[in-house]
Amino acid sequence: MVFGCVGAGYLIDYVGRRSGHMVLAVISLISWLIVAFATNNMYMLIGRFIAGLSAGASRCVSLVYIGEITDPKYRSLTLVAPSISMCVGAMTSHFLGGYVSWRHCCYIYGALSVSCLILLFIFLKESPLWLISKGKIDDGTQAFKWFRGQGIDSEKELQLVLLRQNEKCNQYFYKDIMNLSFIKPLLVVFLLSFVQFNGANVFSFYAQEMIETSFKGSIDPFAFMVGIDVVRFVITVLIVAFNKFIPRKIFFITANFCCAISLFILVVYLLNIERFGSVGLSITITVLFISFGGTVVALAWSFVPELFSANLRGLGSGIASSMSYLVLFVCVKISPGVAATYGDAAMYASYGVVTVINNLILCFVLPETSGRTLQEIEDSYKTSDTTVSTL
Repeated sequence: MVFGCVGAGYLIDYVGRRSGHMVLAVISLISWLIVAFATNNMYMLIGRFIAGLSAGASRCVSLVYIGEITDPKYRSLTLVAPSISMCVGAMTSHFLGGYVSWRHCCYIYGALSVSCLILLFIFLKESPLWLISKGKIDDGTQAFKWFRGQGIDSEKELQLVLLRQNEKCNQYFYKDIMNLSFIKPLLVVFLLSFVQFNGANVFSFYAQEMIETSFKGSIDPFAFMVGIDVVRFVITVLIVAFNKFIPRKIFFITANFCCAISLFILVVYLLNIERFGSVGLSITITVLFISFGGTVVALAWSFVPELFSANLRGLGSGIASSMSYLVLFVCVKISPGVAATYGDAAMYASYGVVTVINNLILCFVLPETSGRTLQEIEDSYKTSDTTVSTL
């Protein structure tokens, strides 16, 4: 997934957002066919590796595309859509995994990839901002008006984009990548990637094991896992509703602190499980933790495609996504060891400490993007033309 993100970022900057989506749909189909017809572990691993490339890349590609075609008034809402899709996918996969054989699941996922490819080919239009960044001004202008209409605000945004395009160079290696206007947002998204250390997504990998060890078998692990998936889906949908009324940075910071508080409450509960232990209380605390943690992760992803300039948005978002998946990989791999060595309470406490420290830093460096055009956000990082030199 890490390699897929970086490769896809460069791909969509080079061939376009529409073509990038179609390439990923084909790769996804190939991966599921390989797994479905695998006759040994080697083919299984090859198929899963290719599936990882596609799955990792798809999120950053979809975020970039959605961010570029959406009006600033609605962008904070639409950028949560991939998180809703991820929740639906996880919920469906967990449910199917309990009742359908893995080979039949591969056929289902392959059929979905074919359906996506057909829909993309018929309905998906190229991003107007990518067209303009490549010098295709007429095509980009027409596409921009098709997506945004011809209102006063849309016209102002289009004129600003065209003005800045005249100041840019299509080639971004070395000068643009080493410019502080790229490095600053890259550092911000690096901090955003550490929200994966709140542990909410670890449940997607070790749900049954974590439930059995933390709550001593008092809850049916499979039913609770599916229930958590439903809760995450509902919470993500509610994010869309609240985003309309609350600035996204304030929403993110508040949810992050609430996630840390719920983690520390969970720690206290686990340390006193013999005294306070009850099914109802354990469910309530875990649902709070997963709800706030899932909210934070979804909001963190929504910032990623907004912070980079048009000619670097694909590459920057790809690198940012790879960072997030890498942090998630580390968290998923070390969590069982921490829990086994020091106990579940220590694992959740470490999640809480990382969450608090990271959130305090983000309070000062994360920009508010709600209601601002991508060009305005890009310009805010260009306080100077300083380029980092190398010796």
